[in-house]
Amino acid sequence: MLELFELRGADPEILFSPYCWRVRLALAHKGLPFTGSPLRFTDKEPLACSGQNLVPVIRDGETVVNDSVAIFEYLDATYPQQPLLGDSLAANRARLLEKLTFTALRMPLLKLLVPRVYAAIDDADKDYFRTSREKALGMTLEAFADRQLGLDSFVLAVGPLEAWLKTQPYLDGEQPAGTDYLVAGLFFWAWCLGEQPWPAESAVDAWFQRILKRYEAEFGVVKRAA
Repeated sequence: MLELFELRGADPEILFSPYCWRVRLALAHKGLPFTGSPLRFTDKEPLACSGQNLVPVIRDGETVVNDSVAIFEYLDATYPQQPLLGDSLAANRARLLEKLTFTALRMPLLKLLVPRVYAAIDDADKDYFRTSREKALGMTLEAFADRQLGLDSFVLAVGPLEAWLKTQPYLDGEQPAGTDYLVAGLFFWAWCLGEQPWPAESAVDAWFQRILKRYEAEFGVVKRAA
């Protein structure tokens, strides 16, 4: 059975990594049974099999793959049912989408969610999280966090998604596929940390709820942080 190494909070049922959620949704899409192995930020030893120290990582027998888009490509090549990305051109477009969403959606969410992440993680992870993120950001977590700016920037950034989803139920058409999960992982990140920064009763909200309900019908209710 496939094993998914993913990120957890102090509560092992709070799974908030956007990149790990991409892979969870992809595995569910393909109907592939898997075992989740939730890790804290500082649990690096189990990831040694991948030659690096970041989640998500999947282990499929003797094969180990990291990076969410690379995992999508591996799953399509190894388990061709219910394709996620399709041909190589589609995979390249997925990587372009990855770069675009990183700036447009992830950074506004980060301003909103940094305090939530810090509150949700295990005490043993707090020093690591603060030190590593403050080094990357060039400022303290408190100086970086800005709830209102994060909300305003995110709502502006989802405008193109809102327009697209008014014309069809999923980003990939009549049924969800890889593009939907690449973007939805960011929405699950916010959702699991107790936030919903997108407007209720919008086309984006209806899209997210469809993906959430499909997942929960198979795996049960997604636990959210208080």
